[in-house]
Formats: sequence, C-alpha cells, structure tokens
Amino acid sequence: MSTFFVILFFFCPFLGATVITEPAECADEEMPVDVENDKVATARRIKTVNYLGRPHFRIKTRTATYLYDPVAGGFSSILDKLGNDWVDYQDEPGGEYPASAASSYRGVPNLVFGGDDDGAGHPGYKKCESRVTGRNKIHTVSTSGDWAWTWTFYANYARLDVVLAPEGVNYWFLYEGPAGGKYLPRSTFWATDLTGPSYDIHDHFQGDVQRGQHRYLYFGEDHNPYVFFMAQKTPDTLGDHISYLGNEEIGARDSPDGMVVAGFGRAEGATPLLSGPNTFLIGLAPYRMEDPLSEGRFRRRMGKLLRRR
Repeated sequence: MSTFFVILFFFCPFLGATVITEPAECADEEMPVDVENDKVATARRIKTVNYLGRPHFRIKTRTATYLYDPVAGGFSSILDKLGNDWVDYQDEPGGEYPASAASSYRGVPNLVFGGDDDGAGHPGYKKCESRVTGRNKIHTVSTSGDWAWTWTFYANYARLDVVLAPEGVNYWFLYEGPAGGKYLPRSTFWATDLTGPSYDIHDHFQGDVQRGQHRYLYFGEDHNPYVFFMAQKTPDTLGDHISYLGNEEIGARDSPDGMVVAGFGRAEGATPLLSGPNTFLIGLAPYRMEDPLSEGRFRRRMGKLLRRR
C-alpha cells in the first residue's frame, strides 16, 4: 500500500492533482514541439519544481524555459537560452506603487483585474487550480469556477486558449517584466505589427502610454539576442497598451529598476476590455537590432504563427 501511494504522488500532475505538499519532479514525458517544417523535434519535459518557495510547473522548450505558478495561473519566470529572466516576478515588495514594478507587479498573462477573481492569472495570487492534462498542456481553472484557460507549449512559442470567462466581465492579456532580463529602458526597444522598432520611453507613472490596435507586439534590449513577442490570434478593434513603469517616482527613464507594461485589451484607467474566448501566443525569438535582416525574418515568422490554426 505504501509503495502505491508514493507512485501516485510522484505522477500527481498527470492524474489531476492541484495541491502539492512537497516539491517533486514529475515523470519525464515527451512533449510534441513545433518547428518550421512542422516535424516533431527533440522531446521536452514538464516537471514540478520548487521556485520562490512553492511548487511551479517547469516547461522546457527549444527556445525558452517557463515557470508557471499553478495556484496563480501565471508565469513567474520566462528564461531565454542564456538564462535571462524576462519576467522575474518576486513576492516583495508587494502591492507598492510604483516600487512593485521591480517585483510583484510582474507576470504573464495577469488576466483578471478587479472583482472577486482579482489576480487570477497573475503570479503570487492563490486564485486558481492547475494540472497537467497532456504531454504539453496545462489547464487552469479559477477557484470560483468562472474562468478557465489552457496553455499548450511548442518549441518556438506557447499558446493560451481562454476557454471560459464570465459573461459581462472583461479581462486583459499582459506582459509585465524587464525586457532582456534587466530593466534598461534607454537600450530597450518595442515594436508592433504596424510600426518598426522604437526606443521611445512611454512613462506609465506620468500617464504617457502608447495606444493602438495590434495583432502582435514585441520587445527587446540591445545587448540580448532575443525578443519577447505576444500575439492575439483573432484581430479586434479594442485598445492595446505599451508603457514603461519605473520602481521610483523619478520616472521610467531614470529608475534603477522597473518593467515593461504591455497588453491587449487595456484602456485608460486600468480598464480591461477583452471578453469571452480568445487565443494568444507568446515566445522568445532570435533578433539583433544591428542585423538589417532581423526584422524581416521575425515578421515572416510571426505571419506564419498567426496563420496556423
């Protein structure tokens, strides 16, 4: 009997457990991955690991390592192949504006803002239950039962399908973190499907925000050979948001730490706009500003991703 119990606990995520009392690695499983020619590549693994003093799902792909907080329903960390953390969520300082731009404000996708489910989808909150439902899938449900989404991981990107959202309640999809792994606003750039790379520093604390309607956004830092991208599969006419929030009142440009604030469906006054089912893509891609061909290669890649079903 005791042997059976140990085996059951070891495989817990694949049997649907949502509470893990001791961090433990899950059984190694092959993960289907997606490459340019759509052939299956090297197997990857989803494991349960201890991070920030609590269990996280770790997903290793060819281009990134994701650390997903299962009781929060969001990513605490997204690492590139060089070990730079493009999210770098930390618990403290917590809930201090603007100081928490260097810590607890960070995360992906930070879906639910306000109401009884406030914080669902944001690392550090305890508003969700998550389980591994397939070789490359994580399914999350809010503790209220009103929200549900699924992450599917491929070699070059991760896909979020929001499958359940309460009628009449809006949400957003955000990236909040230090582009390139360190907050360096003067050498950080942003771009969209409609505009080329820009070094303009839109200061969130001062109310300066870049707004538009976009299919995808991406961010990079001059000394890092990657960019972080976020895309919305189905175009809409809702407002999107790009800004920088420094962790001190001196502003985004001069603060010693901070984060990019970027998202789909975010209006003035921190108002969420998205509703119902939606699909989003995130990932890291090779990109060098000094290479004149890099932007074209990246945009062709994004075009292929958005055309996939």
